[in-house]
Amino acid sequence: DFLLKLTSPDDVGETHAMRVDVTGTDGSAVSVVQAHESFRRCVGQSCAEFALDLLEHPSPGVQLPEQRYRNDDARERIIKRLTSTPGTFAYSGPVAVSSAAPPSELDQALLKANEAENKQ
Repeated sequence: DFLLKLTSPDDVGETHAMRVDVTGTDGSAVSVVQAHESFRRCVGQSCAEFALDLLEHPSPGVQLPEQRYRNDDARERIIKRLTSTPGTFAYSGPVAVSSAAPPSELDQALLKANEAENKQ
């Protein structure tokens, strides 16, 4: 990380934060912010936390994260693991957003984009 800090004009290095916004079909919404000292270490540690969770709480078959952590107990378990990884220095927890537009029709938008691309 010496070269990274050397080339960073504000001497910040690779500090990283992400915000995730989730909006329900009824317009209810929450936002979560988590920040890390090192993006590379955070990604590696997060992958390890998912693997450890799979070993400690096995389930049959192949599942997407949203399937595996559908119930509240499983979701709380993995969020606790992921927000306590070394280098995490900020986690807002879910914050209710006063109002938000319902989710867009992503499938329709992707279809239109693909159709436009194929016309060229």
